[in-house]
Amino acid sequence: MTATLDVARVAAALGGAPVIEAKGRMFPVEIEHAPRKQGARLEDEVAAAVTAALAAHAGSLLVFLPGAREIERVAELLRGRVNADVRPLYGAMAGPEQDAAIAPAPDGRRKVVLATSIAETSLTIEGVRVVIDAGLARRPRYEPDVGLTRLETVRVSQAAAEQRRGRAGRLEPGVCIRLWEAGETPALAPHDRPQMLDADLSGL
Repeated sequence: MTATLDVARVAAALGGAPVIEAKGRMFPVEIEHAPRKQGARLEDEVAAAVTAALAAHAGSLLVFLPGAREIERVAELLRGRVNADVRPLYGAMAGPEQDAAIAPAPDGRRKVVLATSIAETSLTIEGVRVVIDAGLARRPRYEPDVGLTRLETVRVSQAAAEQRRGRAGRLEPGVCIRLWEAGETPALAPHDRPQMLDADLSGL
């Protein structure tokens, strides 16, 4: 199950199966937009947004970036410059490092968790009430001409952006800062493309 499932298509494929929806409790989340400057480096823009959010809002931050490379670069820019613990979170990290990112911040401290889309739906990080969304994700794409799978950086879907926004409202009212213009959201794909349409299925 996933909260970003394209329910109408799945129900139709199952011959008009009934859909049962269970909404969890969620607090209101205010959306702000801080579009990135044309030609500016993603990591610099995200680090600036984190610094501004720490000054303007209370609570810890969850920042969505496309991949480990961008996460490590932003972490390098922030460490020693912000009064908060900076914690990367992505799939290739060791278990104890992932646990440190998810654990509550020590009393009197704030935390900035720099995460991939792994943090969209699978967990709640205590203390997070601000989400910064760069609006990008990294997806595998199989190229049959060369027989290789490569990672491609793409815009997130509306469903994924909504899931990311919801991370700020799990435990108390929050704020989601999107690093794109408000008018761009309706142009995003409604849902993520199913991964099996782009995967290498030759092993099957």
